[in-house]
Amino acid sequence: MGIKLSCSYGKMTSTSVAVGTLSKPDYIAVRVLCLTEMTSLTDPLDNGQAPADPEKVFVFLEKHGLSSTTRDHPPMFTVTDSQALRPSSVSGGYTKNFFLRNKKKTMWLVTCDENQSVDLRHLGTALGAGRLSFASPERLMRFLGITTGAVSPLALINDVTHKVHFAIDRSLLRHDQLHVHPLVNTLTTTLKTTGLLEFAITTGHPPVYLKFNQDKSVTVDETNNKMLDEKLKVTQR
Repeated sequence: MGIKLSCSYGKMTSTSVAVGTLSKPDYIAVRVLCLTEMTSLTDPLDNGQAPADPEKVFVFLEKHGLSSTTRDHPPMFTVTDSQALRPSSVSGGYTKNFFLRNKKKTMWLVTCDENQSVDLRHLGTALGAGRLSFASPERLMRFLGITTGAVSPLALINDVTHKVHFAIDRSLLRHDQLHVHPLVNTLTTTLKTTGLLEFAITTGHPPVYLKFNQDKSVTVDETNNKMLDEKLKVTQR
């Protein structure tokens, strides 16, 4: 008995197609192909290229020896959605991600623990950015090639001109692995924490490590920056 598979991307929805009985890996593969086709219909990035699709992310990870697994699920738009849909048997850290800009239009992608409270005023001070605000959905698509709900450090693959700075919550480093979206919010990719950091460095986005303090202030952990970056350089050799 066939099933109907319907894929959506942003405001666009593809035509449902009838497919036969699929195994879990094949089901994910079909969804990726569907999303890939739809991604090609979006506007080009700021650099003139078409946005990457999940398959390109997976190929990039494999090429650089960064092992990962990916699972399929209904669309997730909030941390609450993620908590409701995640399997209880899977360990690791879950994130929330902010795409931010300042008055000079300098942009940051900030990845934090899902439970971390973030004060943008203190965050802007720590980053030397001044006043920060959320970037528009149009800017998100233009520079990272993704829509709201799919914000993820894996989207740095689209920023080939390195116009977006990357910062990560230091507390996430306590986890052996992290769970992030591979450009769409209907898939979640799990990879080693060190693997995610290697991904960021390889794409030209060395992380700034942030410490969120109890008084809501934020500081940049320079010691962690140097120590982890050196460790990753050794790993990459």
